[in-house]
Amino acid sequence: MQRVPINLVEPGMVLAKPVVNDTGMPLCAEGTELTAALIDRLKRMNVSLLTLKGHPVEMGGPVKSPEEQIRDMTDRFARVQGDPIMDTIREAIEQAIIAESMEQPDEPAEQGEPDESQGDPGE
Repeated sequence: MQRVPINLVEPGMVLAKPVVNDTGMPLCAEGTELTAALIDRLKRMNVSLLTLKGHPVEMGGPVKSPEEQIRDMTDRFARVQGDPIMDTIREAIEQAIIAESMEQPDEPAEQGEPDESQGDPGE
């Protein structure tokens, strides 16, 4: 499941949650396959985000540096500072941010390259 800005939605994508307007009136049911006309209609109804099945849109990596992400996260936890459970959660998130920032950025590019040591499968 992925929340996607409506300007990135394409025909053929499928809703994972129903779409409702500001008053709670249903506009589209869960499981609806989106068409170009339906996407345009939802835009005219000021729908800005849709929850879609799977992860159909590459949203890109984080724009903020790890330090900025940690600072923002720490600000969010400021009200519960000193609570042992919340401190444990905050520390776990901080460690995850640090671990993610240390991953090799070249890995995805290497996945598409063929391994020449195995030869051509048609040989």
